[in-house]
Amino acid sequence: MCADTLIKAFKEEPWNENWTFEQAYTRLDELMSARVSRGYIVLDIEEKIVVGMVIGRIMTYMSQKELWLDEVSIHPTYQRKGIGTRMFEYVKQELQEETEEINNIVLTTMRGYPSVAFYEKNGFHIEECVIFMEGTVR
Repeated sequence: MCADTLIKAFKEEPWNENWTFEQAYTRLDELMSARVSRGYIVLDIEEKIVVGMVIGRIMTYMSQKELWLDEVSIHPTYQRKGIGTRMFEYVKQELQEETEEINNIVLTTMRGYPSVAFYEKNGFHIEECVIFMEGTVR
């Protein structure tokens, strides 16, 4: 169900990505396979739909721990209904109850996309000193 939600969420504007089920399932399986992985979902039990998900990893940075988010998705039918905000509130509450002290939540998103305003509304800020870089292998 999470793979279906990822496919639907990223097929919409502004991403326009065409994930196959196998690609989406494999990505989520890879993300959730480590002992440091954390996954949170909102489920519509009646409709049997994963409404939203937050998936990440607890990572060490020197003497602190951070939750690095790899996937945040809300099913298109449920977007703009406050579900994403409530998911982040829940995740922050869960992190406060962890045995290890987790200091920050970190994520990347595309500059200029509506997700930036959503994340800022939920307490995130742009780190001007960070540059995201990508290199090709082939």
